[in-house]
Amino acid sequence: MNAAKYIRYILTIATALLFFSACKDDKNESQPTDFILRVDESVSIKLPNSTSYTITTNNSAISYELSGKILTVTAIKEGKATLTVILDSGESHNYSFTISANSYQMGFTIDSTPRIESWISGSTVKTEETAGLQVSCEPGMDITGSPTDKSTRSYGFTYVETGKLLRFSAQGDFSQKGILNNGIMATRNNDNTPIQYETCTVSIEKVNDAGKIWFTLQFTDRSDIRIVTEIF
Repeated sequence: MNAAKYIRYILTIATALLFFSACKDDKNESQPTDFILRVDESVSIKLPNSTSYTITTNNSAISYELSGKILTVTAIKEGKATLTVILDSGESHNYSFTISANSYQMGFTIDSTPRIESWISGSTVKTEETAGLQVSCEPGMDITGSPTDKSTRSYGFTYVETGKLLRFSAQGDFSQKGILNNGIMATRNNDNTPIQYETCTVSIEKVNDAGKIWFTLQFTDRSDIRIVTEIF
C-alpha cells in the first residue's frame, strides 16, 4: 500500500469512528465522577440532558462555569470538594474533586506558612489565616512568567476572587544572605486594573537550615515590604 492510499485509509477509519461516536445516545455515555486535580487545573464535564441545571458545591476549593451542557470546573486551592448537579427532572449527580498543590506551590506549608508585611495598608498578611489567597514560587521564571535561567525565582501572592496580586522576581544565590540582582515587583488592585511594575532592591536577611528565607523589598518612594517564605 503506497503512502497516499495509506493516509486515505486512516482518514476513512477516523471519519467512520467520529460519525459513530457522534451518533451515540448521550444516555449510554459513561463519564467519571471522581477527579484528581492540581491547583489551577480545569476539567470539562458533559452533563446529562436537561432543560436547566441547579449546581451547588460544598467547598470553595473549586469554581465552576456552565456553558450549555458543558460544566467546566477549576481547582482553586488544596482540599476536597463535592459538586452536585440537579436536573430539571429532579435527578441528582455528584462529582468529587481532590485537589493538591501545583508543582510551584509545593513546600510552602512544610513548617509554617508565608507572611507578607506592609503590602496592604501597613498590615501583615498571614496566608494560613487569609481565605482565597494563593501563593507560588516559580524557579526559572521571571516576573512575567517567562522561562529564564535557573538563578532566577519568581514569588507570587494572589487573591483568586478579586485578582489583587503581589509578585516579585530576582536573580542570584537564594541559599545565603545578601543582595539579589534584577529585583522587580508587580502589583495589581483587582482584575480590572493594569499591573504596575516597580524596580526594587531585593535582599535576603536570613536563611535557616531548612531553607526558610526572609526577604526585604526596598523602594525609593514607599515603605519596604518584608516577606517570609518557606522551603521549596
